Amino acid sequence: MLSYNSVLKQIYDLQEFSIKLGLDNIHALADYLNNPQKTYPVIHIAGTNGKGSTAYFLSRILIACGFRTGLYTSPHLMDYRERIRIDNQLIEKEYIADYWKIVKSLVLNRKATFFDTTTALAFDYFRHKNVDVAVVETGLGGRLDSTNIVEPETVVITPVNYDHEKQLGTDLKSIAKEKAGIIKPGCDVISSGQEQVVLDIIKNHLKDSNKFYYLKYHINYDILESNLNGSIFTLKDTIHGLTFPGLKTPQIGDFQVANIALAYFVARLFSKKRSKTIDQNILTRVLEKETWPGRLQVISRTPGIFIDVSHNLHGINATLSFLSKFIKKEKLHIMIGLVRDKDYKGIAKTICTYAASITVCEPDTERKLDGKIFTREIKKIQKNVQFSKDSRQAYDSIRVKLKHDESLLVIGSHYLAGTLLKIINLT
Repeated sequence: MLSYNSVLKQIYDLQEFSIKLGLDNIHALADYLNNPQKTYPVIHIAGTNGKGSTAYFLSRILIACGFRTGLYTSPHLMDYRERIRIDNQLIEKEYIADYWKIVKSLVLNRKATFFDTTTALAFDYFRHKNVDVAVVETGLGGRLDSTNIVEPETVVITPVNYDHEKQLGTDLKSIAKEKAGIIKPGCDVISSGQEQVVLDIIKNHLKDSNKFYYLKYHINYDILESNLNGSIFTLKDTIHGLTFPGLKTPQIGDFQVANIALAYFVARLFSKKRSKTIDQNILTRVLEKETWPGRLQVISRTPGIFIDVSHNLHGINATLSFLSKFIKKEKLHIMIGLVRDKDYKGIAKTICTYAASITVCEPDTERKLDGKIFTREIKKIQKNVQFSKDSRQAYDSIRVKLKHDESLLVIGSHYLAGTLLKIINLT
């Protein structure tokens, strides 16, 4: 019998088939498994930034309401099993090994991708465990994403911006069309704040059978305090006439309050249909103890060490704009690594605006951007930059030199963040 590690290696080896948008293979896998994704309600989430955090907080609120909740997100940070969880418990290694025995021949014969295979695993696992609801995050885009075989009760679209232009298109209109491609007849559609061109595209995808909710017309939030310890805010649900004062979250970043507000509203609509309510105690309990790892995660306070998985220009700019309120440029050092499909020239300009020094590394993935190319681009703007092939060595070198009033931000890729979190957890 194959060991779990052997099975996992074979699943990772599927990455040689690279990113292959299209639904033929996932349909074939789902059909082979008797279409498990049709056996439970699905909340389907697309967007450029914030969809992982929104999915996480949504799942935690639903769990607190008493729903057995499946969560499918990607990519993972340290453990493949992070992608698939029920009530925040990771999928069992034994289940993955058993699943691989069942689907291996079909996967290899069809050259199904790593993401196809993992998505089908999540859908099958959720049925096997009898979830009340599955929160499913798209991997890339929406219309041709492997997750888009679900028949969602609710579709959620977080802010849409530029990313994965090679696959999704080079203008915001094209990208928005791909994201809005997850909208199906009859589902509720909930969107957070969007550029007008994106909002127009979403509305164009709506049918008479869809109910559309634009978040800012239904939810207001007032941030009372926001710093490197988290946020305190008041949430106002105008559609239901509810106010939740003094909510606290240790999750850093004003933008995370927006994600929490969206997660609350989606959970409220889902719960209301099932005659369950979300009260102050539920929100307080969830928010005070829950954080989504790798999202401006605090590793150290003195000196400051933060790890963030923001990996496109819009996300990186949002993170650095927030940090700049509390950390001066001359006190901030950045360690960064990107994958190839990012706007590395735009990102170079942004990080040079905020950092005293920059160390370029390469994420642990075949899709990595050549660090020397990125370093040369940064050198056109700022001289205090270096390239290191060894991310662990680079991290250790920066960390020991940090003064007590300085900070290090590791940013740019889930793959880089995951590598360093593994190192930190082992030391």
